[in-house]
Amino acid sequence: MKHSFTPRSVRHAALGASLLLLGAPSVAHAQGPATVSPAMDGAVSRARQLVDNGNGAEARAILDSLVSAAGSSSNDLAEALFWRATLAERVGDAERDWKRLIIEVPLSARATEALVRLGELEMLRGHPADARTYFARVVREYPAGAATSRSQLWIAKSYVAERDLPRACVALAEASATGVPDGELRLQAEEMGRQCATVDRALIAKAGAKPAAGAAQKATPAANPAATPAAANKSDTAPNADVAAKDAAPANAKFSVQLAAYDTRDEAERSAKRLESRGIEARVDGDVKPFRVRAGYYATRAQANAALATLKKQGLAGFVAEIAK
Repeated sequence: MKHSFTPRSVRHAALGASLLLLGAPSVAHAQGPATVSPAMDGAVSRARQLVDNGNGAEARAILDSLVSAAGSSSNDLAEALFWRATLAERVGDAERDWKRLIIEVPLSARATEALVRLGELEMLRGHPADARTYFARVVREYPAGAATSRSQLWIAKSYVAERDLPRACVALAEASATGVPDGELRLQAEEMGRQCATVDRALIAKAGAKPAAGAAQKATPAANPAATPAAANKSDTAPNADVAAKDAAPANAKFSVQLAAYDTRDEAERSAKRLESRGIEARVDGDVKPFRVRAGYYATRAQANAALATLKKQGLAGFVAEIAK
C-alpha cells in the first residue's frame, strides 16, 4: 500500500558529520541552571542589538572577545559560543562553535539547543540519518529537558525524509507519549498523526519491534539520504508572500532576511534550492565569498523582522541584513 506523509512544517538548517565521532559524553546527565554572569548577559545583548542594527561585523568582534575571555567549561563560555554560532555568517563557523559547546560545556543550559541546531543543519543538507544522531542524543542524555519532545518529533521527521513511514509513526508515538507542547509542534504532530492513520498497522508494529528511532544508537544512513519526498516538501509549507523573494530587488528595498552563508556558490545555490522546495523563494547574494542565502526584500526593518519571525516559526535561524547598494 502506498502512503503519503506530509507534515505541516519541517524545520531545517545545515552541518557536518555524526556527533558520536567527536567523543562527547555518552552517559545521561541533567542540565544545571543557566548561571551566566551579568557581564556576559549584557555583552551578548549588545552584540544582538548590533546585528539587529545591521552591524554584524562589530557584533561578531564582540563575541570573539567574549569567547576568548570566558573561563574554560563555564556557562559564560557556552553562552558566548552559542550566540557566536547563532549570529555567524558562515554555516561552517556556526557548526564549529556548536560542536565545541557540546564538547567543552556539555552540562550547560545551551548544550541541548546546540545539539538540536546541529541536527537541523543536517536536515537542511538532506542528511536525515546524521541529523537523527543529534536528536537522539538529546532524548537519551537530556530526557528531562524542554527540547526532548522537539527532538523526538524531529526523529519522526527524519524518517519521513527517508520515506520510512512506519518507523516515523513509531517515533511520533514516542514523542506523543512524553507530551508534545502546544503551538506549532502540536500542529505538526497532529498532522503527522492523521497521516499515520493511513499507514498499515502491521507495518508500524513491525517497525516498533526493531531498534527504533535511533534514540539509543547511531542511525544507519539510508541508501540515498539526500532524497526527500518532493510532494512532502512542496505541501509541507505553503509559499508565504511575506517571505517570498523577488527576481530583482525593488527600488525601495533596504533589508532582507539572511538564512545562511557559504564559501562556495555551489553550496549556496543548493541551500537556496532546498529552501525553495519548502515554499520559500530564496536567492544567493554576492559575487565573492561568503555567498549569502537570503529571502525577501523589505523597505523597513520592521517588515524584515516580521518576515524573520515567520521563518523562525518554520524552524529557520537567521537575522535581518541590510542590502548593499
